[in-house]
Amino acid sequence: MGLGNVFLNDLIELKQKGALDGSTRVMEIGAQQISDSLMIAPGLPEAYRLFGCASPPVLTPVGTENFTKSAPSSAPFWSALGFVRSAIDVEGDAIRIDLNRGKVPRRLRGAFDLVVNAGTTEHVANQMNAFRIIHHLVRVGGIMYHELPAGGLIDHGLVGYQPKFFNMLANFNGYEALYIRFTAWGPAKIPEYLRKQNPVGGDTVIDCSIRVALRKLHHLPFVCPFDAGDGAPQPWLTILHRTLKNLSLRKSRPGAEAFRPGASG
Repeated sequence: MGLGNVFLNDLIELKQKGALDGSTRVMEIGAQQISDSLMIAPGLPEAYRLFGCASPPVLTPVGTENFTKSAPSSAPFWSALGFVRSAIDVEGDAIRIDLNRGKVPRRLRGAFDLVVNAGTTEHVANQMNAFRIIHHLVRVGGIMYHELPAGGLIDHGLVGYQPKFFNMLANFNGYEALYIRFTAWGPAKIPEYLRKQNPVGGDTVIDCSIRVALRKLHHLPFVCPFDAGDGAPQPWLTILHRTLKNLSLRKSRPGAEAFRPGASG
């Protein structure tokens, strides 16, 4: 998992628009490494200037074939930008939270200004829990950034993502969607076992990723979106419904947990 040139450009834009002003705490969903494309990116000096970095770290490209074993951790990069970096992962010195079944410890709830999911949640089967964890980690006013598979990338992970998923995620949770963007990386070979089963389906697909920046606006429980009808409810309707539901639950009235689509927590 790596932070590259495209991510850097998005980070610069978020800073230029003021979305990261005063931000000092970043949580990575999956401990990231720095890719060669970021190390040699034309925008890297601008990023250091915007974040007030007086002493940039020395980052040496390692070659794409050596990325997994030799690319540096993202920690020096974040430190240079003035962030205290934390990470959730299954190895190293990262914080251990099971994205499938775990919960965010109380001490970490709302503790981060920026949460970066740059190629991790596609490897998790329980999407509801993974995105609930992200929701709980970020503070109100903080940014959730996603860079994830959206087409092609066959067998890269367990799932791929549609723009509708993030539109509905934003609507159901009252997030502000700062942007939803696509990157097409070019053609890639379809795995041989699939080509054998689909002899008339062609040999390649276009690998694409989706990049999303969302701002959390409210102290409200997470709601898992669902796809029905013409789309999700308007954000203010969702917030009103959830507020009324929370008031009902506090009074412990019978039937307060009556069914509605989407789960909260």
